[in-house]
Amino acid sequence: MRWRSQRLVQVLAGRCYALTRISGFADRGCSAFTGPLIAAANRIKADLYIAHYPAALPAAALAARQHGARYAFDAEDFHLGDYPEGPAQDTLRGMIRAVEGRYLPGAAYVTAASPGIADAYAESYGVPRPTVVLNVFPLSQAPAGPTLSGTAEPGPSVYWFSQTIGPDRGLECAVRAIARARSRPHLYLRGSLAAGFLERLREIAAEVGVADHLHVLPPAMPSEMERLAAVYDVAFSGEPSHTPNNRIALGNKLFSNLLAGLPLIVSMVPSHCVFAEDFVPAVQLYPVDDVDALAKTLDGLLLSPTRLAQARAAAFKLGQNRFNWEREQTVVLDIVRRATKETEQ
Repeated sequence: MRWRSQRLVQVLAGRCYALTRISGFADRGCSAFTGPLIAAANRIKADLYIAHYPAALPAAALAARQHGARYAFDAEDFHLGDYPEGPAQDTLRGMIRAVEGRYLPGAAYVTAASPGIADAYAESYGVPRPTVVLNVFPLSQAPAGPTLSGTAEPGPSVYWFSQTIGPDRGLECAVRAIARARSRPHLYLRGSLAAGFLERLREIAAEVGVADHLHVLPPAMPSEMERLAAVYDVAFSGEPSHTPNNRIALGNKLFSNLLAGLPLIVSMVPSHCVFAEDFVPAVQLYPVDDVDALAKTLDGLLLSPTRLAQARAAAFKLGQNRFNWEREQTVVLDIVRRATKETEQ
């Protein structure tokens, strides 16, 4: 009953926003969770309230006002760009713009999960460029050291994980690529299945003759992802550039797999291209949805034990020395200290 009432408030607020373009309606129209978040945040006195999604921004701002504190926003994605371009999502985009445009100028700071996301927020709202805080993980979750190759059987192995195994992730291209690769690798996917998607992947795998090379693994706890990834040879990220955010984000799987010591084979979306410039052979590119290019890139590593070992060593080094929470947390702690110090003054 409570969920239904929250959902009803969201729908009515969204319709009111569509008719009036009054920004106050956007606060509740973006998400059914905004109301409960406002109530929960107001009950807790803090020096700093940090919102992680647009739905939480009104809650953080209102709680900060009530308790004489400050609020901030951590943008994991560029939320105006979460959806494909076109008129179908104009009302939702309008509400997101209204919420972020209303509250971001008053934030103590804004952080963003990639340089492209930081640039997009600064350009869209005229706020100072957000501080980049990458979505990285603790060194304690890394394996003890690099290994020459993965140990998963059957192999050679290509690994991908996400919350949801579904469309618009380049997986259809990956299935076709393993069929064309001379190394004939096995593709391992970890996550929860979107309805009907496994059947589609299996149809493709059967068509191209690799039905027995497609493996689905169960979801796992976030703290286990690096340990679980380390047994595979290479990691894959095939983002298809289907939304503005998809073109500028850097997914958490990139940094999780580097920490696990897996070289990355990634699609040539703009964020991946910039990221890969300095990190060959640990990060290697292929054109979006180019089956032959992906197959060739896979073979370049999987048919050469020496190249694979070098790429895995380079990936592990990046995880240990650059892309980990022990390094990134210093950025977060510094910006939080400055924000809370200004509150005290």
